[in-house]
Amino acid sequence: MWHEFTSSADCVDAMVRDIGKQLQREVNETGTATLAVSGGRSPIPLFQALAQTELPWRQITVALVDERHVPLDHPDSNEKLVRSYLLQNKAAQAKFAGLVSDPDDIAASVSQANTQRNDLTMVILGMGDDGHTASLFPEAPQLAQGLAPDQVKRYLHMTPGTAAHERISMTLAAMLGSKRIVLAIAGEHKRRVYEAAAQQVTRTLPISYVIAQKGVPLDVYWHP
Repeated sequence: MWHEFTSSADCVDAMVRDIGKQLQREVNETGTATLAVSGGRSPIPLFQALAQTELPWRQITVALVDERHVPLDHPDSNEKLVRSYLLQNKAAQAKFAGLVSDPDDIAASVSQANTQRNDLTMVILGMGDDGHTASLFPEAPQLAQGLAPDQVKRYLHMTPGTAAHERISMTLAAMLGSKRIVLAIAGEHKRRVYEAAAQQVTRTLPISYVIAQKGVPLDVYWHP
């Protein structure tokens, strides 16, 4: 479902309400919930708003959709970003499942990441100008594995090509094992990329695989 807003603030407010209701419902029904989030600078306002939201955070685990394989104190670390902006205030009580367990050995980090067994309640995605989502980059040599419908691993090592750092990325199959997917995008260019991706499934726009699937409810939040 497409949700369009005139401002970033209104878009964030609506996302917080949506995410909060889903997490609260899951905790009420099962006792726990897991929210998988993406990194980058764009989600910071959402993280800050969620951190102030009254939720049963002690029963909620925050996980990562993807991560740059860098030390945890590195400026590009998604874990550092999440700890700085989301796991604060009320949300400081949440559990956290990181992806970099060995900054010197990405294979070991991926192996450890794949021991995570908590069911995914919601996956929050962004989208790059090139149509990538998570760290499923169009030019990544591991892309076919990341998009494979029968992929049993939750996380894979991904090489992003022109972007910095080797990555650990959630696979498409893992995303589609969640109960809800939320895609947050902004600006006219990304709207055009989204519209192109919605026309056909293509590896040149990996987000097209998320858009085309019918198994998991997808909500797209956009503002100029």
